[in-house]
Amino acid sequence: MRAAVALLLICAALAVVAPFFVRGTACGHDLTFHMNSWMEVAQQWREGVLYPRWAAYANYGSGEPRFLFYPPLSWMLGAALGTLLPWTWVPGAFAALAVVLAGLAMHRLAREWLAEPYATLAALAYALNPYLLLTIYVRSAFAELLATAFLPLLVLWLVRECPPARMLVPLAVTTAALWLTNIPAAIIASYTAALLLVAMSWWRRDFRMLWWGGGAMALSLALAAFFVVPVLGEKGWITTAQALSSGVRPQENFLFTRIGEPEHDEFLRTLSWLAVAELAVSGIALLATWKRRSLDPVLRRPLALLWSATLILVLPLSAAAYRWLPELQFVQFPWRWMMFAAIPYAVFVATALNIPRGKIWLYGLAFVTLIAICNWRLQPRCDPEDTPQAVAAVYHSGEGYMGTDEYTPAGADNYEVKPQFPEVVLRSSDGNPVPSARVTHLHGSTYRKQITVESPQPVQMVLRLMNYPAWEVTVNGAPVMPASDDPTGRMVIPLTAGHSQVDVRFTRTPDRWLGDCISLAAAALLYGFWYFQRRRSS
Repeated sequence: MRAAVALLLICAALAVVAPFFVRGTACGHDLTFHMNSWMEVAQQWREGVLYPRWAAYANYGSGEPRFLFYPPLSWMLGAALGTLLPWTWVPGAFAALAVVLAGLAMHRLAREWLAEPYATLAALAYALNPYLLLTIYVRSAFAELLATAFLPLLVLWLVRECPPARMLVPLAVTTAALWLTNIPAAIIASYTAALLLVAMSWWRRDFRMLWWGGGAMALSLALAAFFVVPVLGEKGWITTAQALSSGVRPQENFLFTRIGEPEHDEFLRTLSWLAVAELAVSGIALLATWKRRSLDPVLRRPLALLWSATLILVLPLSAAAYRWLPELQFVQFPWRWMMFAAIPYAVFVATALNIPRGKIWLYGLAFVTLIAICNWRLQPRCDPEDTPQAVAAVYHSGEGYMGTDEYTPAGADNYEVKPQFPEVVLRSSDGNPVPSARVTHLHGSTYRKQITVESPQPVQMVLRLMNYPAWEVTVNGAPVMPASDDPTGRMVIPLTAGHSQVDVRFTRTPDRWLGDCISLAAAALLYGFWYFQRRRSS
């Protein structure tokens, strides 16, 4: 049966990406960002770097600490697909894989309470829900897509009836996976887990759930500490305020909000109607399910609570929550709660419908029609420079690409960084070139630069490299504190007259060592707890 479910989900995933063979791959909002990340990681893997930290091609070859601050699972998966497939196929392959994984996770949740074929219907409804299709066709938000594969499991571990201690390991691992996939999804998941823990503890009159669930959430952060700790330790080194710049703040992205920016307002209007339709269908199906008592209250009540919370949090009446609740503002778009709304949507729709014998094909036709309508109405026409072919061609030209606003080192302006800047520029203190100074040796890789300079007078050496505190500079063996070029933020190293041997290395900062140690300790603790439980139960 599980093989049949997997086969159905593969067919569904192929149906989702089938329009790409006719209309071209969807070039959504985040396609260029993700493709550049995937290609950069794959290239560094070929160079022997297993866990990249620095995106060398960003800012037209000056780099940025992108991989320090963006969760690793999605860019690792994209890079892995790129080592097996042509880069122009990878967006479609990633989307198809995310659909299959999301459906399998939903089936795992649904079969705990639903019989076949209703569990399969719920899995298909979740994997093909309108918000997920919009994410594929309009946004190309691949990390968020991948996060949908963990959300049903999070709900399962919180809701299923079992001793509270048994939720510790799976809940910690699932939530850690969300932190390593997409930060907004992880923030939403954390608040959802807190809400469900309180509600389930009250309904079951078992407040041990709060203890074990809270411990699991803390351990999830500890498991992901190798990523989370450097983010917290080094966020002051980048322009994090750009993550909440105009157009991407919660108050500007409630349903049907208008800010006067045509592209933003048009997209939000489309998304808002889609969200209203999905929430309305969920609500009607919930009433039908409640009336017919076709769903166990153990699952129905928490999903109804989740549906109600989503309805409130996508509307302006919840604005105070985004202002005052810790880190909730970094969800940026309140409509991201639709990721979780898809779970009650799928379960309530599946349990509210009757599956007539011999007419299962009607549901297949309905899903194909939904895919066709969403693709026809949502997938935009690509500009030539935004297609996967164009993005891959620009990357492989070696010129580099524009950096990301929020990952730009503090004090720099990535819009002032222009392409075709030399690897090294030697200038006097007043900014004029020094013809008599010359570079006699230059060797550069992603994480180390070695330059030898001969100059009859003191000079400033400007590198095609963004100045970031993790770079350690020595000149003739002595440590030197580099400066930042105004306004580009490129590294400026002062050199004395004569011979200068410059060595620039990307170092492993203490916060990374600390994060690795915490993650290893948390993994050992969880493994020990799991092993003890297993021995005790056997």
